[in-house]
Amino acid sequence: MKLFTLKRAKHKTNNIIYNSPHSGEHFPSDFFEYTSIDKHTLLCSGDSFVDKLFSEASNNGSVFLCNEYARSFMDTNREAYELDPEMYSEEITKTLVSDSAKVKMGFGSIAKFAYTRKHIYDKKIPFSDALKRIDDYYHPIHEKLNELLNTDFEKYGYSLLVDCHSMPSYEFLGQPSAKYRQPDIILGNLHGKSCSNKITDYLTRHFMMYDLSVAHNTPFAGGFNTSHYGDPRSNHHAVQIEIKKSLYMDEITRKPNEHFEPIKIIMSSLCDHLAKDIDKLL
Repeated sequence: MKLFTLKRAKHKTNNIIYNSPHSGEHFPSDFFEYTSIDKHTLLCSGDSFVDKLFSEASNNGSVFLCNEYARSFMDTNREAYELDPEMYSEEITKTLVSDSAKVKMGFGSIAKFAYTRKHIYDKKIPFSDALKRIDDYYHPIHEKLNELLNTDFEKYGYSLLVDCHSMPSYEFLGQPSAKYRQPDIILGNLHGKSCSNKITDYLTRHFMMYDLSVAHNTPFAGGFNTSHYGDPRSNHHAVQIEIKKSLYMDEITRKPNEHFEPIKIIMSSLCDHLAKDIDKLL
């Protein structure tokens, strides 16, 4: 199974890396031996079509990386061993990050629950299988991200990771009520710790220019990628963009809606303008 799609700019003009860790839709051939949940339900946990929304990044001097496998199989926006020990048989031979908020919700690097809160696995996974999954699918993604962000760092003097995600328009991951409506866009910079406020403000103005409502850090301040790759003091910046799914897709059928192309134009415009203005923001 192909791990990722990488689109490099023919003429690279910046050190902006757009990353979509949850757009993939593939599972290994033997995955469904472990679960009775259908593929459509499993994919509802992911970020369907976000890779398509940002497909113009490489045509604007930037780089675009997208995981090909599904988030329900492996989530690279977590620590590698951010796992629930109750999911595994055999001796656990690694120190796990088992007390994180995401693990408690059932969404570690190997998820316990589907989007419906049902258990994904019908039986316990041998811990040796989990280790192999992490070695084969998790580590190669982060090796590639590290390479992309750092190879040209000295040339440009900075790196910017734009981690691209989507979010349901209502209750998700601890929101207390289905009546709660998400804003159109949530920008996560770990409350200023992962990205320059100038960049965050620039993104905010861009989306507001198209009459989209924008919030910062609540309820999504950022995941492992923003915390691991963002260090503004050394000019390594990382920001997470969450796009409300109903803006561009039917959340039940998981198909693009009539607004998909206009939203894609907004994201393509961001790739264009940010590439031209990034030096002014650092």
